[in-house]
Amino acid sequence: MRKSQGLIITALVTVVVIAVAVFLVKKPVSQSDTAFLEKYGLSGLSIEEIVQKLDSTTSDLSGLRASITSDYLILSDDSGEVRLALPKDKFYLSFAPYISQTHPCGTHSLTSCQGELVNQEIHAVITDKGGNEIVNSDLTTMANGFVGVWLPRKIDGTVSVSYNGKVAQAPISTYAGSNTCLTTALQLN
Repeated sequence: MRKSQGLIITALVTVVVIAVAVFLVKKPVSQSDTAFLEKYGLSGLSIEEIVQKLDSTTSDLSGLRASITSDYLILSDDSGEVRLALPKDKFYLSFAPYISQTHPCGTHSLTSCQGELVNQEIHAVITDKGGNEIVNSDLTTMANGFVGVWLPRKIDGTVSVSYNGKVAQAPISTYAGSNTCLTTALQLN
């Protein structure tokens, strides 16, 4: 009887510890971070959902600036800054193929980067250095002319894009310190 009670108590403690860990991982660290996210309608969203929401629109969010590095989603305005750690196993790459005009970029701005091909269907193939396909899809560029994809961390690979019979290809990497914005190397020929 004591042995089964000990197992039940251990199981309950384990469940509580896991629940608290999940809660802490999903919640911002401080009340000020929560207030900042609430101010822009981002409270309660996962990192992936926040990135998708901000990267897929060009509407003005009243002074909100957002950029994404290899490790953080950085949100700021005139009142402060919030840094949200990206998932340990995921890397966000935003790329904008173009025909005649682009801008050099290394760190993607979710709120100000603008690509040439807006709302256009492209075909993208992303492979790792071993030739394994990570992405092979028809994708539509967003209102900002970019396509954003979540990739595994710690890979080297290639992104190939085709659009209206034109093709571009560029190397990529998804390590700490790698670029999250890919533009100039993707001129379609």
